[in-house]
Amino acid sequence: MSTGNQEYIRDMNRALVLEAIANHPPLSRADLAKMLHLTKATVSTIVQELLDRQLVIELGSAEKTSMGRKPILLTFNNRCGSIIAVDLGVKKITILTGDLKGKSCTVKEYPIDPSLSLEEYLISLLHKTKSDLPKTPCGLVGISIGIYGVVCDDLVLFTPYYDLKHSNLKNYLEEEFQVPVIVENEANLSVIGEAACAEHFKNMIFLNIHEGVGMGILIDGELYTGQNGYAGEFGHTILFPDGRPCPCGNHGCLEQYISEAAVLNDFAAAEGLENVSVERFIQYYQEGSPNARKVMQDFTHYIGISLNTVLHTFNPDVIVINSSFTNYIPGLIDEITSGIQNRLRWYLHVLPAHLQDVSVLMGGISLCSRNFLGISTFKLLDL
Repeated sequence: MSTGNQEYIRDMNRALVLEAIANHPPLSRADLAKMLHLTKATVSTIVQELLDRQLVIELGSAEKTSMGRKPILLTFNNRCGSIIAVDLGVKKITILTGDLKGKSCTVKEYPIDPSLSLEEYLISLLHKTKSDLPKTPCGLVGISIGIYGVVCDDLVLFTPYYDLKHSNLKNYLEEEFQVPVIVENEANLSVIGEAACAEHFKNMIFLNIHEGVGMGILIDGELYTGQNGYAGEFGHTILFPDGRPCPCGNHGCLEQYISEAAVLNDFAAAEGLENVSVERFIQYYQEGSPNARKVMQDFTHYIGISLNTVLHTFNPDVIVINSSFTNYIPGLIDEITSGIQNRLRWYLHVLPAHLQDVSVLMGGISLCSRNFLGISTFKLLDL
């Protein structure tokens, strides 16, 4: 066998062992050999390497079930390194720091500073965040950036609400911080985060409704982004031909009617207000405001139409909705699904997002961890 083939098999076996320990702890060396159909000698060599790199730690001895020595149990050392995950929002930048399992997290929010370019401001925040990280054996192992727009192969192609079009943010940040950087659409990160932490479905649609409307698509456990990264730009499908103008250049786009910004603007206009916050709107709704009820009625109707389209197009195991309205108004998801009047409604499974506003960030943690460890499957927190 050639040296190249030997190295490939060794790398593949190392990834299998590490993935098993990371996702199914605690395991003994004998457990790993039996689970992965590897020799005990191969497993012992790989485990020693992982112990030396401090990716794996020994927990102690398990209960003895037969004659001989008690097996030593192994688990993943999630504190071997740190990750910085960024949600690059339209009005604020949210930064999460955590270990490789998404534990020991700290989240901070920063309003957008219009006096600085977005890249300059982001770099200054990342430097500050990095300086506050705890010391770990592997240090900072990755940075993820969630973008509100179209991203293909880490290159930003389109951003309707801030100026990052054609920005090679990945190379810019990797040169500055000397660590791997992942740049991805925020809805894509959200579906990855939800799948890694909460909803372990193979086929999932994640609708992120905020300033715009994004859709993350998971098919057979893999993220689907289309040929050029435009898959999932659900907010820019046409709901009303010749309707409201959209920054994408079209008219009548879905997000001009169901995004948080659109709903709040419609309510403020009906009430004669200059603007209104999500919290204040929900208070109006709970107090029985006719205008708030009418705006929410339109919201649930349009969402229902959207879900009907998603169901017929993808027929997923589950559709997860992340919106301040569905997260904080009880029964709203039931109202949405009950408005769908066709025989396929019974195959429609809609759930609220478990991770809510941190789904983008936890998706970034998941991708950075998998990239650093060289494994394809990595479970984070079970919620």
